[in-house]
Amino acid sequence: MDSEGGASLPSGPDAKKRRVSYFYEPTVGDYYYGQGHPMKPHRIRMAHNLVVHYGLHRRMEINRPFPAGPIDIRRFHADDYVDFLASVTPETLADSVHSRHLKRFNVGEDCPVFDGLFGFCQASAGGSIGAAVKLNRQDADIAVNWAGGLHHAKKAEASGFCYVNDIVLGILELLKVHRVRPILLYFFVIKLLLFELKQ
Repeated sequence: MDSEGGASLPSGPDAKKRRVSYFYEPTVGDYYYGQGHPMKPHRIRMAHNLVVHYGLHRRMEINRPFPAGPIDIRRFHADDYVDFLASVTPETLADSVHSRHLKRFNVGEDCPVFDGLFGFCQASAGGSIGAAVKLNRQDADIAVNWAGGLHHAKKAEASGFCYVNDIVLGILELLKVHRVRPILLYFFVIKLLLFELKQ
C-alpha cells in the first residue's frame, strides 16, 4: 500500500502511481489438459508464486474473480456450444449426446475434454470480465488476469487450447462504457498480449 492508501506501482514517463488490480483464482493451477499437452494451467500458479515471492502483491489489489456464468459467456458464444461445454466431462465423452458434437465444436486433441473444463473457462472469463468492470468503474488504472488471453476460441468452436474467448467477453464489458469500434479494441488488446509475451 502506498501512503495515499491504495495499492499502486510507479509507471510511465510521468512517474505517477497507477492503481493495479490483479485477478487470481487459486484453483486455476489445478486444471490439467492431459499428459503431454503444451497448455499447462499450473504455470499461472507459478506466476502467482513469483508475484508473491517478489512482494509485488503488496503493490496491487488482489481480487478473486467471480466465475463467469453461462449468461455471461453467452454474450459472445452460441447457446448450444456453452451448453456442451457446461455438460461435457471425460466420463460423458462416449455418450451419444456429447460424442456427436466433438467434431462440430472442435473438441478433441488440441482442445481436450478434461476434469473441470467449464470451471476453468468460468475462472478465466470471470477474471477478464472482472478486470474490465474495474477499469469501467475507474477503480483501477491497470487490470491483470494471468488466466486470461484465451483469444483463439470462436463463437461456437474451441481452437488453439482455448474454449471461451475471455478477450471478447472483456471487450464487450468495456464497450458498456467506452465507445470504440470493437475490432480496434480487440486488436489493441491482442497487440498488448503479444508485447507482454515478448518481454
